[in-house]
Amino acid sequence: MSLKTQTISLAVGEGILKPFTMPSKHVYPFIIHRSIIECVEKSDGRRIRYSHKHCVSHLFSGGLLGVFASYLDARAVIEEIKDEPLWLMPTPELLTGHTDWEIVSGKIRELKKKYCLSK
Repeated sequence: MSLKTQTISLAVGEGILKPFTMPSKHVYPFIIHRSIIECVEKSDGRRIRYSHKHCVSHLFSGGLLGVFASYLDARAVIEEIKDEPLWLMPTPELLTGHTDWEIVSGKIRELKKKYCLSK
């Protein structure tokens, strides 16, 4: 596991994407990254090290999928869902309007019960 510092776009509000430079790894169509709060604290000198937590966001919309206890947990969830066609949708509206949304969102709920810190 190796997160590389790079600039990624994350959702900070409804339809608002903001660039952040932080440790991250692209696992198409997702990004595994450190939390925004931890990155800000580290750059301000209020934090020496990152926690073990890793976030997963959708590459195109920047929307947060969840916060996981470890990189391995985040990667396990991505491996279960990454091949679903709906992840090619670029906006939250198109994602939730996709015909497979109900099936995939149910699968995500089950995976979050198993792996996610923020249920």
